[in-house]
Amino acid sequence: MADSSSDSDNFLRGRVGRRGPLRATHSRARNHGAGDVTEKIHTLASTLQDTNRNLKHVDQMLGQYREYNNEQTEAIATLKETLEQSIGQLRSQRLSRNSGMRSASLSSLYTSDLDGEAATGSRHFQPTSPLRDYGDSQSTRRRRSRSANVRFVDEANNLDQLHSLHHSLRDLSSEQVRLGDDISRELSRRYRTDAETKKILADLSEKLTESQRQETVSERVERRLQEIEQEMRTERQVVERRQDQLGHMSVQLQEALRKRDAKADEMEGLMKNKLLKSENEKSKLEQELERSQRKLDQSEDSREALLHQIEDLHSQLLKAEADRMDLQHQVSQVAMHRQSCHDEQEDDRRIRSVVERSEREKQELEKQILELRAKLNHSAVMSEVEELKRCIEHKDKEKAQFAMHIEVLTSDLENREKQQQRMLDQLKEIQSCYKACESERRQTELQTAELAQQLEESTKEADRYLAEFRQSETLRLETEKKKEELKVKAQESIRHWKLKYKKLERDMAKQNETINQLMDKSNQVLKEKDDLKAQLLSAIHQIENLRKELSDVLTKRAQQEEELHCKEVKLSETKSQQIVLEQEIREVQDKANKLESELQKQILVQNQMRNEKERLEEELETANMINEKDQERFLEMQEDIKNLSAIRAELTNRIAEEEKVKKEILKNFSDLQKHQASKQEEMTTASWQLKMERDVHQQQLADLRSELKNVKTKHERNVQELMKLFRQEKDETENHIRRLKTELVDEKNVVKAQRRQVEKMKTECDKMTEELTQSEQENTKLRRKYELVKQELEEKDKQISSEDDHLRRMEEARLQLRDQLRCLETEQESILTMIGSEIDAACEILSRDSVEKFKAISLTPGLQNDPHRWLAETKVTSIGYYWIK
Repeated sequence: MADSSSDSDNFLRGRVGRRGPLRATHSRARNHGAGDVTEKIHTLASTLQDTNRNLKHVDQMLGQYREYNNEQTEAIATLKETLEQSIGQLRSQRLSRNSGMRSASLSSLYTSDLDGEAATGSRHFQPTSPLRDYGDSQSTRRRRSRSANVRFVDEANNLDQLHSLHHSLRDLSSEQVRLGDDISRELSRRYRTDAETKKILADLSEKLTESQRQETVSERVERRLQEIEQEMRTERQVVERRQDQLGHMSVQLQEALRKRDAKADEMEGLMKNKLLKSENEKSKLEQELERSQRKLDQSEDSREALLHQIEDLHSQLLKAEADRMDLQHQVSQVAMHRQSCHDEQEDDRRIRSVVERSEREKQELEKQILELRAKLNHSAVMSEVEELKRCIEHKDKEKAQFAMHIEVLTSDLENREKQQQRMLDQLKEIQSCYKACESERRQTELQTAELAQQLEESTKEADRYLAEFRQSETLRLETEKKKEELKVKAQESIRHWKLKYKKLERDMAKQNETINQLMDKSNQVLKEKDDLKAQLLSAIHQIENLRKELSDVLTKRAQQEEELHCKEVKLSETKSQQIVLEQEIREVQDKANKLESELQKQILVQNQMRNEKERLEEELETANMINEKDQERFLEMQEDIKNLSAIRAELTNRIAEEEKVKKEILKNFSDLQKHQASKQEEMTTASWQLKMERDVHQQQLADLRSELKNVKTKHERNVQELMKLFRQEKDETENHIRRLKTELVDEKNVVKAQRRQVEKMKTECDKMTEELTQSEQENTKLRRKYELVKQELEEKDKQISSEDDHLRRMEEARLQLRDQLRCLETEQESILTMIGSEIDAACEILSRDSVEKFKAISLTPGLQNDPHRWLAETKVTSIGYYWIK
């Protein structure tokens, strides 16, 4: 019994151990096939997942900053509460200690001590740098708290968080200040430019007003104005031509953008179609996987059936072992009862022979079970090998498809790069045109500056002509004055020479003639003056016309500047579009790099799969050899098992099988009778239906034969036409294939050049990474130096704060000493005044009897309240007093 139980346990363990790896291998194969497809699909969406992760990380950082702010506010509130509690405890303790001396204690408490505590609290709550160490301050605070028996809440754990938060806030504030400085600089620059433009416009307007106020008469000004008008016309024509050129360029740009959009739409459609194809391929792959799963399930079902058979055989073996044990028990009983008989010995021999036969049968059955297990393992290995072959073929197909897909993508990328190069060339042409326009605009500005200088020169010439005109007017006034003087002289001569009138009539006639001549000259001067006035009026009209023309020119120039501004805006838009296109180019290059990396990975995987394929083929050959040997053994064992099973079945299950067969035969006989009756009825109905259908089919056959003849004739005609079309299409396709081959050669050359560029870029990237590492190392060194310097500065700040406290104490002591000195000086003055009064009295007493009376020094002006003088006076008085004695 023990042997049988151990065998059954080993069998069950082997069964469980075999079923597990098979299912694991099947699941691995399924997951491997599906995993490759999903990985290839999900690579397209990896960038979106990275961006989502970055956004989540930013949200987490913002949440952490908010939590740090909340923790800081809570820490500040708790510190305030602890400070208030400590102040209350200090007050209560000092009141309890100094209850007898209220005045001194309370004054000291409310003036000095509480202020000191508040100062320490304020120092504790001041913002600090994240690198500062607060061990010393905490030690001093703890010493004070021990002396005062006050305990603060220990929050050293929150200091690091506060320092980090303060550091981040300081960085944010510095960035904010920097941005504010940049904005203020830009605003100041804009304000300056606006002020400069306003000043320039004001100067121009003043110059124009001055030129308009001045009166110009010369013909040079008119000629110069005509030349200016001609130059302005030429400039207008040039500007109009430039505007036309810019309009043509804008139209060309719009057409190019439309073409690019259309090509982009086409590329999007192609990509969508490719995605649909990939999805269809994925669905096909899934269907194939389902089929393979079904086959695997079927193979597993067959394997399970074999396992059931093995279990049945095992159960039969167990029954045989139980029978053997019963027989052994019976034999032992018979041996106990019939030891004396020789017949019992023969029975024992027979029983032993039966037992030996049963043991042999058991051993043979165990061998059969082992062989069946080996066959099951072999069948599982064969199924796995077939599945691996299918997976390898499927992967080869997928590789070919991916290679085709990559070639299509490379062709699309090359087409896009060509389009982008065309767009870049167009943009370069636009930039060159824009530069030419800017140079022409600068030339026009220079020309306007020259025109302004010419206007200034014309105004100067007009001033000179005005000065000449004024000189002519002064000369005319002098002639009029001379005329009046002559008239006065004539009247005087008439008065004085009335008596001599007769004698001087001739002279008077001559004088009248001269006067008439002078009058004619004066009339001519007046006429010239009127002519000059008319010329001045005409010049004023011309100046007004020039003003109008200048205003028109200024308005047109403003319009041109607006148009230039609009064009600059358009150019900025084109530049932004160019930047977007460059970004797209970079993205496409990144995708191409990714595809190349995937190609390299697939090539490596393909090499690995080839190696695995060769190894598996070798294993297959060895497995086939083993399988053939196992099959030969299996056939031999099957024959033995059949013989043994037949004998065993005849011995054990004849009666049961005969009874079952009888019952089944009776049931089948009744069922067959019923089925025969139903079949006869169906035969009668089916024969009648067949006759009706045969007639209908004969008519249909006749119709179909006639239609077939017509269809054959039409088909022959269509075949001939299709052959012609096919030949034409064949020629066209051959020509197209030739073109494509030439294009492929060109594209391959371009791809080689691009690969060289990519290699150069990789080398440059490596150099840049090396430079970055060097710069990072230098930054770390600088940060260490900065930390050391910062620590030194903090130590110096601590020393300075301690020195400040010492200075405050010294100042307080100095003030106290000053007060004491003042008190002593007042006391000294009072004592000296008393001594002086006594000395004065003594001097008066002594001077009563002496020849020369003494004068008190205190009575002399300017020597009162002088201690040295008082001492001298006392000495003199003592000497005098001694001399008198």
